[in-house]
Amino acid sequence: MTYNEYLSCAEKHLKGCKSLLESYISGGRSDTHVWLELYYIAGYILEGITVYSAYKLNHWNSSDDIQKHYNLAFSQRTNLDFYYVRSFRDRITGEEKVPSFFQNRPSGAMSVQGHKFQSIVMNLLKPDPSFNDVPYLGNGVIDRDVETLINNWSPNVRYYHSGQSNPLPNLDYDIINRLINTCQIIYINHI
Repeated sequence: MTYNEYLSCAEKHLKGCKSLLESYISGGRSDTHVWLELYYIAGYILEGITVYSAYKLNHWNSSDDIQKHYNLAFSQRTNLDFYYVRSFRDRITGEEKVPSFFQNRPSGAMSVQGHKFQSIVMNLLKPDPSFNDVPYLGNGVIDRDVETLINNWSPNVRYYHSGQSNPLPNLDYDIINRLINTCQIIYINHI
């Protein structure tokens, strides 16, 4: 995928979430399920905008696939790559090897693969003045409870359910609506 495709996915997810919220009728038995699904999708909206912004801001070639193409200078400058680690199969031995330039990645190296967009935001986007007034990506105004939801998002949200032993985040129409509206503000103001 190119980084532009991440932004397209974010836009598609945002439109879907906005549509679901607009058509929502309260009082259903599955409210918790609805809020969890929207929370889950919102994380991918933010991840898509984050990945797009990090690659665009740092001058990745827009036609290069971020998964298949490796750019050593980019990774050294940003501490970011698609994968946690890149490896290849030795043609002679068939053994999987990690290239030397990847063996010494610094601690805190970031990857898109890990879905930890929050670290990309903190390390690459927040410090950049391009995002000064943007919520979450920069220093724009954001509700504390919405920021907490974003900071605690992971793909594991897809496994959350009512009645689980771990406490669910406090989700209702109000906070999900504010989360999706924050996603929209971020999308509108991306670089």
